[in-house]
Amino acid sequence: MIADATMVRTDADTTPHPSVTALRAVGLLGPTELLRAEPTDLSRAHGVWAVHLPDDRRVVVKSGALTAPDTGSTGTAQEGLGAELFVQRMARWCLPLQEAIPSSAAVDEEHGILVVEDLGAGHPASLALVSDTIGEPDAFFRLLGARVGAVHRATAGLPLPPARPPLVLHVLRPGERTDAATVGLDLAEATRALIALLRAQPALVAAAARLRTPAGRALVHHDLKWDNVAVAPGPSPVLVDWELAGAGDPAWDLGCLLAEHLLRDASTAVGLPSPGRALVRGYGEAARISSGAAGLFAERVALASVLRLAQFALEVAERSEGGDEEQAHGLVALAIARQDHLAVLREELRSCLAR
Repeated sequence: MIADATMVRTDADTTPHPSVTALRAVGLLGPTELLRAEPTDLSRAHGVWAVHLPDDRRVVVKSGALTAPDTGSTGTAQEGLGAELFVQRMARWCLPLQEAIPSSAAVDEEHGILVVEDLGAGHPASLALVSDTIGEPDAFFRLLGARVGAVHRATAGLPLPPARPPLVLHVLRPGERTDAATVGLDLAEATRALIALLRAQPALVAAAARLRTPAGRALVHHDLKWDNVAVAPGPSPVLVDWELAGAGDPAWDLGCLLAEHLLRDASTAVGLPSPGRALVRGYGEAARISSGAAGLFAERVALASVLRLAQFALEVAERSEGGDEEQAHGLVALAIARQDHLAVLREELRSCLAR
């Protein structure tokens, strides 16, 4: 952030910053008020800015209509923000979802504007863990699992719009083309080469085939990772960036969070670290996974965690410019290694889930 003394002019003689335009539209900023500091640009698919309001609140402003240049098509921006707005609407009546997402300061579906609480230095959990902000990781991850499980249980079977499928599930089809017309993306050469490598792994192709047919249906985040988990005071986990949300397989969400433990913990060659086990226990308790259903669900979560590692590899390859291809191939190797120990992981998950 730029120091508070640096102001963004919002009077009639200047062209207002897009975040200022959005804040004016929802009534959070008057026509002559100044922001406390210059907005921080967080834009990707659509305009996203962290701002300091005159009343000293810190919020994140999201707008699909005010898309920053070169951040993606308007259609993609509106689709992603539309999912977040839908989640905010659901949170008005779904208490578990309300507890799992940032507090909203303004929700304007007509104009495509969302303003939510900025959790500041506590976001994301990946940085908080490195800096030891989370003193008791087991308790934090148990609560995180419980919040995700409660959302899944509360929204199970509801008539929801479908979530966009992860790229890894889409491309791991034998003989599938990987051009822009097929997957809706202009894939980099490194990504196409990595897809060919993934398709040469029969076990990964079979895992993707299993997960393309959901065994359950609920509201899923579909991009859960530690970078999308903010740390509120407590410390308490809050799920952010619901741009891919919709109806989907709950096993994918839990598998995605599990993959972070498999990726980052080097002390266990096969099993889960203690915070990973706490995550699964918290999920099982809140989602109320029965002992009879625990085995099948554990198998799907294990498959999802391995495929999430492959998804990470695709994401690294897609943004690489010669330096990250080695890292992408390392992630593929990790996915294959974890696939080889899938039975052990599945049994550990079943034990943690069963009530």
